[in-house]
Amino acid sequence: NLSQIYRGFEHNDSSRVVSWLPVYHDMGLIGGVLQPLYAGIPATLMSPLMFLQKPVRWLQAISTWGATSSGGPNFAYDLCTRQITPQQKAELDLSRWRVAFNGAEPISAQVLSEFAAAFAECGFRQEAFYPCYGLAESTLFVSGGVPSQLPKLKHVESRTWVSCGRPFPDQQVAIVHPETGGVCAPGDVGEIWLSSPSVARGYWQQPQETQSTFAARGSLGEQGFLRTGDLGFVEAGELYVTGRLKDVMIIRGSNYYPQDIEWT
Repeated sequence: NLSQIYRGFEHNDSSRVVSWLPVYHDMGLIGGVLQPLYAGIPATLMSPLMFLQKPVRWLQAISTWGATSSGGPNFAYDLCTRQITPQQKAELDLSRWRVAFNGAEPISAQVLSEFAAAFAECGFRQEAFYPCYGLAESTLFVSGGVPSQLPKLKHVESRTWVSCGRPFPDQQVAIVHPETGGVCAPGDVGEIWLSSPSVARGYWQQPQETQSTFAARGSLGEQGFLRTGDLGFVEAGELYVTGRLKDVMIIRGSNYYPQDIEWT
């Protein structure tokens, strides 16, 4: 998986990493610590509290150390857009930031657009955005975009979904009806099932949970799949993540995601 991240992010000897992500979460541990060790590239690590207290510290570290690769959940970009002042922006140089990865929660097209507009004057390029999808059970990344290419968007009625890119090599993704186990038609929303050498063996000392989560088959044959619990769809090879299966609220026959209610 570290090899896939290295290739997906197009890291090289001139890459530099900045991370404030907590190392007890897999995005911070694998993306912020193990990936630089694997790649043999410098990394600057910050406490998450330092970022949350003053979001500008993250972008100041990127500017000071010339980071080419850094990122976090969607809320981090929104926080920077809302709290960093014009005076603080005047001292930032984000022109070397090539991979601004965004994952761990549903990605908002509005947040990406507003961040890019707010920090264009600092040298940030919208093409640097790298929406991606991963989870601890697959340690870590499943899919990602292409550096230097604009993220792909899908407009459905009043919603705009952001693509999390294509599954990395050796990552087999299926969209499955969570109740019937049948494979969904292209473009239909279902549970994301995954088969990959990066998938863990199971949950520590939880055999029943391991069996139900890591050995799903449905109509996919004998091969066991990981049930991610995430909902999404695939179109033209691109994976779009829409929410969490257990978080969906059904009100009068309509599905509501809690992050949409929170956003509203």
